[in-house]
Amino acid sequence: MSAADATRLGAGDWADWRERLLAALAGLTDGGSLTLTAPDAAVRPARLRRPRLRGLVPGRYEDVAPWVRLRRSEHHLRGFCIGSDVVGGTFPLSRQEHDALLGLGWRAPAPLEGHDYTHWWPDDVPLAPFLPEDEARRAVLMVEETFRTVLAAPSEDDRSPGLPTVTTG
Repeated sequence: MSAADATRLGAGDWADWRERLLAALAGLTDGGSLTLTAPDAAVRPARLRRPRLRGLVPGRYEDVAPWVRLRRSEHHLRGFCIGSDVVGGTFPLSRQEHDALLGLGWRAPAPLEGHDYTHWWPDDVPLAPFLPEDEARRAVLMVEETFRTVLAAPSEDDRSPGLPTVTTG
């Protein structure tokens, strides 16, 4: 996709992306994972180290693209969304973005369980082998909305930064 094409994504582009993600999820083996990474336009400076000694030692930052990781765990799919500085992570999200993630169904990390938001599909006892199609579609739609409305939301000039990339492992 060219840079010009990526600036304005239509519903068909997201539909194709959803179908590719569904196919990738269907092929996950136990312990396998997919990482979805927002395009470069969504990169933000994440804090790797806080300033110390009252600012004499500056903080350390690195440009990071927000991500979602989906990992198969037996008959479940577990989702992880990049941890916000609101919940002890390093990625800068506003309180509104944090609330939007919670509204989509992401759960803030519990104490001693890391800094990433999490979600399970199904969120109850599985009634079938790994991820029935309806649960897979729910997962894909939630991840899509996560990128479209929070992690890689269009800018004020209504230009989408592009589709998230999907990598295995």
